[in-house]
Amino acid sequence: MAVFNKDIIKLVEANTYFQKEVYIDDNCQVVMMHIEPGDDIGEETHDADQTTFFVSGEGQTVVDGSRQKVSDNHLIVIPKGALHNIINKGDAPLKLFTVYSPPAEEPGVAHKTKADAEAAED
Repeated sequence: MAVFNKDIIKLVEANTYFQKEVYIDDNCQVVMMHIEPGDDIGEETHDADQTTFFVSGEGQTVVDGSRQKVSDNHLIVIPKGALHNIINKGDAPLKLFTVYSPPAEEPGVAHKTKADAEAAED
């Protein structure tokens, strides 16, 4: 079994991809995101629990209709099946990483832009 031992904060801070996987195994997946000011991920659900840590920026999460403000060093757990969205409400990119358990995105997911991610879903 491989061990993931990286400085995740440095990886997330350097990431410019809208969505980029940094680790996956049978039980979990770690995906970084870079959301531009005024943009969002779009409403979605996953067949997995989602634990999201916000490294930098200012945003809002909407989970099953409940809105929460998020910023640096905030952590939110989004339960399996919950309708959710993450919105950048600040003037700088919103940078975060998510741990999905079990994996919820395509293995090796790497989309430079939100448009690339949306095109891959079609």
